[in-house]
Amino acid sequence: MSALWPHGDPRAVAQSVLADPRFRDAAGTPVKPWWSYLLDALAPWWHRLIDPLGRAVGDAAATRAIGIAVLVVVLAFLLFVVVRFARRTRLQRPARQANAAVALASDADARTLLARARAAAAAGRNHEAAALLWASALRALDERGRVRFDPARTPGEWRRLVGDPAFDALARDAVVAMFGERDPDAALVARMRETYDRIVAPA
Repeated sequence: MSALWPHGDPRAVAQSVLADPRFRDAAGTPVKPWWSYLLDALAPWWHRLIDPLGRAVGDAAATRAIGIAVLVVVLAFLLFVVVRFARRTRLQRPARQANAAVALASDADARTLLARARAAAAAGRNHEAAALLWASALRALDERGRVRFDPARTPGEWRRLVGDPAFDALARDAVVAMFGERDPDAALVARMRETYDRIVAPA
């Protein structure tokens, strides 16, 4: 107690507070980073992997190197699975739309499907227009008695059955338009329309 500090020296008060067990962890123990908790959680798994290798190899450095190599392979495999899943998810939407458009051919004739394709192209819905053009071409082949319509066939199967270079070009563009990672542009749809006319008009 002094005249300057009637309630005691502040430094002594601070030291007494920090000495209290209730404040020791909060004030004196550093906070662990998030990755430290992750390493703690992975440590048992790591030891289960390393210990058998250590007994078999007998060299700590070689055992560690083998364990790291195994871990890298596992992580690379997981990354591969994630990338494949993400890519498949991106393609599911256009694939479903293309299949739905082809399925329309079961309930509509080639002329109706072509009219829908024109309307979709005019509205800038190029993906839908390409799918409808493809469906219309398949229905037209059936209507003209060239190949029986079957929505379960793949473009490759259709190409083998039709055996026409012009149809091959249409099928290639249809695959790019309906299943490609990017939406088709107006130029691709226009090219499909020109090829469509060469296939359908002569019949």
